[in-house]
Amino acid sequence: MNVVANVKIARGTFEEWTTFYNSYETERHKFIKDEQIEKVSEVMAKISFTITDMDGLTKLSSSPDILKEEDRLGVTVEIIEE
Repeated sequence: MNVVANVKIARGTFEEWTTFYNSYETERHKFIKDEQIEKVSEVMAKISFTITDMDGLTKLSSSPDILKEEDRLGVTVEIIEE
C-alpha cells in the first residue's frame, strides 16, 4: 500500500522531528520501503512510502517510546493519499 501523509509538528521544529524520526529508521524500514521525506516548512513535513508489513508498522507506531516523543513534539499525521 502506498501512503502519502502530512506531518504537523506543533511543539517542535522539522529538525527536531527529523532527528526523532530518523532514530528508528532501521526498525521502520523493516515494514516499509521507498520512503521519501520532504520538508514543507519549519513545522511540517510530507512523507511517502510503501507499506510492506502493516501489522509490524502498526505495532512499531504504537510503541510507548514513539508515542511519548510524538506527544512531546505535538506531532499529528494526516494521510492525504493511499
